[in-house]
Amino acid sequence: MNSKLNDIRKNKAFGNMLKLSFGNIIMYILPFLVTPILSRLYEKEDFGEWGVFSSFISIVTVLIFLGYENAIVKIDRREEKNIVALCLLLGCSTTLLIGATFVLGKSLDISFFNSFPSFTLLMVYLFFFILYTVCYNVINRHEQYATLSVNHIIQGGSQGLFRIMFGVIGLSVVNGLLLGTVLAQAITAFFLVAFVLMKIKMPETKPISFLSMRKCAIENKSFPLYDAPASALSFAAFNLPLLILSAFFSQSVIGCYSIILQLLLLPMSFVGSAVGKVYYQEICDTEDEDKIKHVTKKVVNATLMLSAIPTLFICLGGDKLIVWFLGDKWHEAGSMSICLSLWAMSTILTQPLIPLFRRINKQHILLRYELLYFIVGIGCILFACNYRYSFTTILISYSVGCATIKALMFRKVLGLVHLSLSDFIRSIPLCILALLFFIFRTWEL
Repeated sequence: MNSKLNDIRKNKAFGNMLKLSFGNIIMYILPFLVTPILSRLYEKEDFGEWGVFSSFISIVTVLIFLGYENAIVKIDRREEKNIVALCLLLGCSTTLLIGATFVLGKSLDISFFNSFPSFTLLMVYLFFFILYTVCYNVINRHEQYATLSVNHIIQGGSQGLFRIMFGVIGLSVVNGLLLGTVLAQAITAFFLVAFVLMKIKMPETKPISFLSMRKCAIENKSFPLYDAPASALSFAAFNLPLLILSAFFSQSVIGCYSIILQLLLLPMSFVGSAVGKVYYQEICDTEDEDKIKHVTKKVVNATLMLSAIPTLFICLGGDKLIVWFLGDKWHEAGSMSICLSLWAMSTILTQPLIPLFRRINKQHILLRYELLYFIVGIGCILFACNYRYSFTTILISYSVGCATIKALMFRKVLGLVHLSLSDFIRSIPLCILALLFFIFRTWEL
């Protein structure tokens, strides 16, 4: 036992995952702890506005760099400055294009652009997001995981503090949930920019030029051709349902749906963000296929166990605790959490493993699965809305459809590194148990 513990302590990947996981936990635990305060300070309609705003930015931010931000971790160190410059240029250009689209949409009196919560805050958020994402990936490349952990703590703490403050003072000019998010993004962007400028030393290369950036873009064309579309489809399948549902249901219902998504994002982010980023760095640092297989097996074992926990918690009475946690006016949130628990389990299981497709240059395979995920997920929503099914029925069909595609993707990931389900015979029963409880609870609804 002691030897195993010593091996774990000496394991570089485990240590890095632990650092990022700790920061991620703090980043999301702090807003989680203030959620019962926010649910009483703000109305359901405020969370509905926040849901529309966050869903839109989640989709556009995936495409803002055309996928090249993921190349920062993988690219040859001599090209690091060029890829950073390329990402900054693409980010600014795409943001200006988004701004021009909103101006045109408003001039044409298109309802979506006219009713969007805040165009000004959107543009400010995107500007700081560009700086944040580029610097985050540079720091990740240089394996400064303690700094990323501190960044997560700052982001979670400042966002929660600002939202409470604006709710207490009764800010009426703008939605405090939106403003708090934008200010937290600005603070963390400044923090990461300062760290990169003062602590990160990039290799000396030739001066940055459009020619060198163009060459860099061509050499990494698989990212915009496959990676960016795949990520966009994945995020669209996650965020578009809220935008579609907002056209069929009241802001109050959408507000409940939005706050449940935030709660379910907690375990997804704990596992997906921390483990996924370190996993990507670890498999990019080696050419040994056996090591890639070994690291992947360890990650899969962990995610199989962790993915079942939220579903088991919710289906074994956690739905009632959620309603108590949020307050009586959020009574619909309990049934929504049950409906989405299977979707959450499948996402937690597969999200950390997506970097494998980038590492072995199989993004075209990822694109196919994400396209199928998008078609099935959005198709379920549109079909059910068209026939006026209940909100819970819509969510169940969406959850089951998406989980089915994620399960197929999971099998494919195992095949890419020559693993099989039999290699995880001890971990799979917990997921099966969670699935059975999900079926039982949704049958009651």
